[in-house]
Amino acid sequence: MPAAEYQGDRIVKSDSDWRRELPELAYLVLREKKTEPAFTGPLNYNEDRGVYKCAGCGLHIFHTDQKYDSRSGWPSFFAPLIVENVKLVDDDSYNTLRTEVLCPRCDGHLGHVFDDGPKPTGLRYCINSAALEFQAVAE
Repeated sequence: MPAAEYQGDRIVKSDSDWRRELPELAYLVLREKKTEPAFTGPLNYNEDRGVYKCAGCGLHIFHTDQKYDSRSGWPSFFAPLIVENVKLVDDDSYNTLRTEVLCPRCDGHLGHVFDDGPKPTGLRYCINSAALEFQAVAE
């Protein structure tokens, strides 16, 4: 399955539309920037081969080739599938500077990226399961 690079198209919806279309936890994570409790998201444990898409708009964000077990309690990846398919912004909430990971198409909050990951990038994209949908691909 070839991944499509983000082409600049935007998905803008009202808060009431997002609330109606998304499951409650996905809404809280994607739209209100909440964090699901550690070790509760099913995709943290997923070992199937496939693509992780934004649960808000379906943009391909990560692939199992970049996933690893960080033991943090959330799905972790050392790189996005395509670098343009994530948007990174400074997040100074909770009196600490972090880098937030957003979907560039729908501005959904996916999680945060940290510089304590494995080679080859040294990065850990720590992503909420509720912000993702998984699509299996054939071996």
